[in-house]
Order: sequence, then C-alpha cells, then structure tokens
Amino acid sequence: MLGTPSLSTYTSLTAASAADPTQTNAERALARAQSTTSPMPPAGVTPPSAAEIAALQGWIAAGYPMASCAAVGAGGPSDTDPFSIAAVCTSGKTWSGGGEGSATMDPGRACISCHASTGGEAPNFAIAGTLYPTGHEPDLCNGTNGSTIGAKIVITDAQGKVITLTPNAAGNFTYRGAVAMPYQASVTYMGRERRMASPAPNGDCNACHTANGAMDAPGRIVLP
Repeated sequence: MLGTPSLSTYTSLTAASAADPTQTNAERALARAQSTTSPMPPAGVTPPSAAEIAALQGWIAAGYPMASCAAVGAGGPSDTDPFSIAAVCTSGKTWSGGGEGSATMDPGRACISCHASTGGEAPNFAIAGTLYPTGHEPDLCNGTNGSTIGAKIVITDAQGKVITLTPNAAGNFTYRGAVAMPYQASVTYMGRERRMASPAPNGDCNACHTANGAMDAPGRIVLP
C-alpha cells in the first residue's frame, strides 16, 4: 500500500497523480488497469471487468461528473470518506468479556499473536480481522455484522484459491485452513468492492488495520 492513494473519494480520484502529475489519479488508475506490462491489480488477482473499465473511461471522458450517494443503513457507506470520520464506536457495543473464549471476543485487536500454532488452548487462525463501518473505530468496539447485511471478506491466495468469509455479530472474521502467502483481500457489499492495494504478507489483519492504521494501512477494514 506504500505510496498508493486511497481512491475512495471524489477529491482523491480527481487529484493529480504523484506518479504522473499530468494525469489525475483516475486516469492513472485506468492506464494501470489497461497496462499489459505493469497491470494493477497485479497478475493473479481478479482484474476489473470490461464493463468496469468502460464505466471509468466514460466518467473521465464526461469530465468527472459528480453524483449524489444516499447513505445506506446498518452502518453502510455513503459519499463520505470513512477514514475522514472521527473515531467513534458506531455500533455502541463493546466487548466486556476479557479473555473469555468467544468468536465475538476482542473486536479490533490483533488476533494471530494468540491464535497461532503455539500449543495453547486458543484455536489456530490463518487469517483473522474485524470489519467496521468507519475507519477509526476503537478496540473492543463491535464492528459490522456481515450476515445481516450481506458483507463478505474475499481472500485470493498466492495459488489462486478463493476463500469467502462472513463477519460475525462483532464484525470478526476468521479462517483456519491453509493459505498460500501473500494473498489479496477485498470487502464486497451491495455490488461494491473495496480491494487492498497490495497483497498481504500475513493473516493478522488487525495488526495493520488498527484504529489509527499501521504499516501504510489508513485505519480499519471498512465497507466499500
């Protein structure tokens, strides 16, 4: 994710590209999506469809017209950049069970440090994290329940295996099977997708996607 704009707002899409100031970030994204020598997303990750490329081309050709986006319920997305929203626990619910074993425990906190192959009682996770509606939700705050709104975490590993996970009532998602590293991750919701800009080297999602962000992550894993 190093040096990659978020492309999640109108302002960021229409701003001049740091890589080529003669292009906007939208034009640069289109060029990379169509490139045969330096494509983005990289080989091994599902590329944008012809219809998606055509839609982006048409929007750029039309002069970047703005459209209004109505806010979606259940903590869903709107036209507001989720990372521009001040820290808030949107759900209003927090985990208070301490170290009590539960699939809904410790939302927002790094998981693999405990849920690894250490011989302890905790189950071993290859991938674990928490999905949120906004970008700076505090630790222990319950996130987005994917089963009630249809949000999914989609993992494509280095061997092309696709793993689809559903965040639980606390927003937590976990996977205990084999995963070839690095892997590409995305969040899908209501026909939209938020995709990581670069492959992830390990499965401890919340170690980087903290409330304030670490290792170039802008903050939490959020709905598209």
